[in-house]
Amino acid sequence: MPQKFDARKKYLLISEERQAVLQPETLLRELGLKEGDTFADIGSGPGFFAIPAAQIVGERGLVLAADIQGEMLTAVKSRAGEYGLQNVRVVKTSETEIPLPPGSCDMVLLAFTLHEIESHASFLHRAARALKPTGRLVVIEWEKREQESGPPYADRISQEGLLADAEAAGLREESHRQLNDDHYLYVFSRAGASFVV
Repeated sequence: MPQKFDARKKYLLISEERQAVLQPETLLRELGLKEGDTFADIGSGPGFFAIPAAQIVGERGLVLAADIQGEMLTAVKSRAGEYGLQNVRVVKTSETEIPLPPGSCDMVLLAFTLHEIESHASFLHRAARALKPTGRLVVIEWEKREQESGPPYADRISQEGLLADAEAAGLREESHRQLNDDHYLYVFSRAGASFVV
């Protein structure tokens, strides 16, 4: 069973060091997130990506912050309030259920989430159901190598493994890149969907 992040350490997920390494607002803008979009952050934690996403999509947009752990969702709500954001909704998920409206999202993000899930392909398939026909599913994960920080080696997903799972989930790779030495990023669309940049 993959290890879950300890919610008691949620402050680590919004640290200044992590902000500097991943630069969430810049990254989301580079991925094409824009004003008026509907964005789902599955495995949102305390809102590392959800809060900057809410600032980008603005009042006409919507951010769905989804997580298995209620403590994380409470943190997202609290932080959204601190930033005066009215466009963030929290959604409780499970290993097998992602209760997001089908075909509603311009972008769905799984950032450091998939390695905590038992069945990658079926979870990707469920996440992709929330995409609009032109929507994109973004996956950010740890490189599969031994490291002191991050998840255990056994839980990490190789890039080849992710691509196989994505194909099994009916997804097509649109692009990928190394974010840094430790993390990689893939953008997928639903296979057969018309993809518009």
